[in-house]
Amino acid sequence: MADSSTNTIFLLLTTLIFTTSCTFYVNGCYTSIISFGDSLADTGNMKALSPKSNGQAPHFLFPPYGETFFHKPTGRCSNGRLIIDFIAESLGLPLIPASEAGKTTELAQGVNYAVAGATALDSSFHEARGVYNPMTNASLRVQLGWFKESLPSFCSTVSGNLPIGCSAAYLTIFYDSDKVQYDNSTGCIIRLNRFAEYHNELLQTELTQIREVHPEVNIIYADYYNAAMQFFRSPNKYGFTNGALKACCGGGGPFNYNPSIACADPSSNSCAQPDTYFNWDGLHLTEAAYRLVFKSLFEGSYTTPRFNSLCPISRSQPVGGLSSSI
Repeated sequence: MADSSTNTIFLLLTTLIFTTSCTFYVNGCYTSIISFGDSLADTGNMKALSPKSNGQAPHFLFPPYGETFFHKPTGRCSNGRLIIDFIAESLGLPLIPASEAGKTTELAQGVNYAVAGATALDSSFHEARGVYNPMTNASLRVQLGWFKESLPSFCSTVSGNLPIGCSAAYLTIFYDSDKVQYDNSTGCIIRLNRFAEYHNELLQTELTQIREVHPEVNIIYADYYNAAMQFFRSPNKYGFTNGALKACCGGGGPFNYNPSIACADPSSNSCAQPDTYFNWDGLHLTEAAYRLVFKSLFEGSYTTPRFNSLCPISRSQPVGGLSSSI
């Protein structure tokens, strides 16, 4: 049974949100966030986990990462804030800071366990199939293990995927291939987006089963895929005048992505107006993109159930230049 003194949001792999069935506060919102995931939600854990002296620090620990908001690299794989940051701000909580010592970053009563390069399955599973992840073994199982170790500090007792076919990285890999079909309305790779849709369908099926087993828990599915697709279909409408497919920071080429020249590499280039780009480095989004995806999730109709159905509107406050009702 959950501690009635705390309301917590759990972000699992940056695609779904668990909220405890605790007693709601006056405004119906939450007092802490616990986040699990990969580079879409990592606010500094990879920075804390990276070796300090072998000269192999990840490229996202160097400028121009962080230039737009923090004005320095924080470990976030973007030029500024992530969706998790905007959620924290909308709830009146401080931004999750980058940790300098320890394996988790702290946010008020919550913790961010997300780590760049993390996978849902352990590295051993992938290595047995010839797939190697040089970044980290901070898989979902590992992150949940950290969470279990931390539980005593929280309470005494505790009772979908983005359209990868629109990624500059994959568009570059399959560029000029006669085996690839593209969506005429977006320029995205049809097969890869269908794969992402299939993943999200399976995820929602599992969530339905979890809701039946745990009816006392509010589980919110965040539809990252369709929240993002609206910007790929009409980038200019939302201010992305340089499009949604080309990376702001990268190593050149038709989509400004080169797997051999990462953003922050001395030979890479960075755009002057990142807010006019949807894609940041070929794999991750700009702060402007994350802000609009957040707005679609937190205020719009891209979550099931909708946030406002569990967190009644009681007041408005600005969030990163947006008006967010909480």
